[in-house]
Amino acid sequence: MWAISRVSCLLALWLCAACTSEPAATPSYLLGVWQTKAEGYTDQEMFIDEHRIGFGASADTADRYVITQIEERREGAKRLFVVSYQGADRTKFRLAFFYNPSGDGTIVYKNQDHLVWTRRAAAS
Repeated sequence: MWAISRVSCLLALWLCAACTSEPAATPSYLLGVWQTKAEGYTDQEMFIDEHRIGFGASADTADRYVITQIEERREGAKRLFVVSYQGADRTKFRLAFFYNPSGDGTIVYKNQDHLVWTRRAAAS
């Protein structure tokens, strides 16, 4: 009886661990701190690391969110990414953007094509 109870507990723990969502892994070419020269946004940055995305005046102080899913698909000749992410309070968000790999890459929000984000050069 004790062995069955122990196995049941282990099985329950395994099921809980299996159901816990692992943050989505971000493609390496999207990683970095992104900036724009668009009016009204020049003092803002967007950062993307392997499991988080953030927005703010600095990547160090940006509001940070956990990436829960990343979808990549083609929309015409463009590469569209839809990033699903959530805050600490579990509020869910989505950001759709086009990624162009030319040069060091650019990101353009799907709903704000006037915002062209470029990767900030690494400090030397």
